[in-house]
Amino acid sequence: MRLGANQKRNGWRSVVSFISIIALIVFISFSVTSCSGNLDATIKGDSSVRAAIRLDIPDALSVRVRQFVGLKPQEPLFSTETVRKQFLGQTNIALVDVSSPTPDILTSVVWVQNLEALIADTSLVPMGMICYQKISPPGQSPAMRELSVNLSRENAPAMLKLFPGIDRRIIDSLSPPALEADPVSAAEYRLNLEQLIIGKKNMPAFDACAVNIAITTPKMIVSATGGSISGTVFRMRIPLFALLTLEKPISFSLRWHE
Repeated sequence: MRLGANQKRNGWRSVVSFISIIALIVFISFSVTSCSGNLDATIKGDSSVRAAIRLDIPDALSVRVRQFVGLKPQEPLFSTETVRKQFLGQTNIALVDVSSPTPDILTSVVWVQNLEALIADTSLVPMGMICYQKISPPGQSPAMRELSVNLSRENAPAMLKLFPGIDRRIIDSLSPPALEADPVSAAEYRLNLEQLIIGKKNMPAFDACAVNIAITTPKMIVSATGGSISGTVFRMRIPLFALLTLEKPISFSLRWHE
């Protein structure tokens, strides 16, 4: 067995109480909010993109979360100023709006003026993670646009840069294999979840957690992989466990007439 794997398991045990608190917050948050997260993106004909993200901590957890991060009762859980600072100096992605309508909710909207320019910015998007291209079929068929996304352990750390408001402390403390330089296998990670973090009886509920992605295109989608299509809308559901481990890359693509 690898030394790195042994050290990682020993590390899990030494900080189990700390991780368990964080994992419980994340787990129950998914469960209370219909066990799902949502990302809605709209691609315009000029290749601009608008994406909306919502983070919500249920009332039942707000007290525990505040105790964990050292906040006073009713003090906002999210700092809109911190989110704004994440976008300072960025030229290819902008924060349109961020608000905390209640102390337990953060909503944000980001805007990309040109998707091709964003993809070319390798400081935000690593090579091969997102592809956006024009396809000219043979003959008289109209040109099409194709968007393809490939998420893997190689590019997973970059995903956090594209979503404002994500608390990196929580992500790091969960030590998801997708972000580890020397990751344990998905089976080993599941064992950690069952024995040290969530508990075996809660695993079915955890396995039901997923991230729902919706992408709206300017014209009818003619083909797609990895999800379903209905008119101009592509939908995909990614299980949370698969996203945390990325033992197998997650990919999808869609095409529409230009």
